[in-house]
Amino acid sequence: MTALMIFVDADRARDVEQILEARDLPGYTEFPTVLGKGQTGRKLGTRAFPGSTSLYFTVLPRNNAPALIDALRELRARRGAAEGLKVYAFNTEELL
Repeated sequence: MTALMIFVDADRARDVEQILEARDLPGYTEFPTVLGKGQTGRKLGTRAFPGSTSLYFTVLPRNNAPALIDALRELRARRGAAEGLKVYAFNTEELL
């Protein structure tokens, strides 16, 4: 199994959600508002540090991950790297 953590600027979260919905995923979890600091600076949802990030988390069969990652790469290519889309993958196994 492959676990994916998908971070996207909150105002672009719908684009990622559409990609996830178009796939035959077993499911995903959305954290609609994630606050913190990254390469582009602080996003704390305040006037001083506006904006926020959305986080999507999904676990899917290893052979299904490349197609989803490719679709997310296409989205980033269309929107540009500055749009705040990062994807992290790691191998995992179901224990219970």
